[in-house]
Amino acid sequence: MIELTIPGRPVPAVRMTKKSKHVNKYAIRYLQYKTKVGWIAKQHLKEKPSRKPIEVKLKLYLAGGNQGDIDNYFKAITDSLNKIVYEDDRQIKKIDVEKIESSKDEERAEIQIYELVPMKI
Repeated sequence: MIELTIPGRPVPAVRMTKKSKHVNKYAIRYLQYKTKVGWIAKQHLKEKPSRKPIEVKLKLYLAGGNQGDIDNYFKAITDSLNKIVYEDDRQIKKIDVEKIESSKDEERAEIQIYELVPMKI
């Protein structure tokens, strides 16, 4: 199991074009967040990315305001972990995502990643 905590307000994935990713403030903020998540994951991992089926549990601590869709937060984080924790996010077979109200100074994303063991029949 891998456990990561990403401090600060989680950022949801946004739609963007090649051009807009350099000028759209939401796209820029999203890309910066993806980089942050990736760097934190790299600091905690010493092994190569897994090739096994994966389960991801995600707790998003958010303080009011305009919140994005829960699936866009999940996408932002799982895309950030491609080639770092697992080879590709297509390996994710099970998810558990939760949004939790928090104070502004407690905003964060808590991530747990498990390799799934195939059941023998």
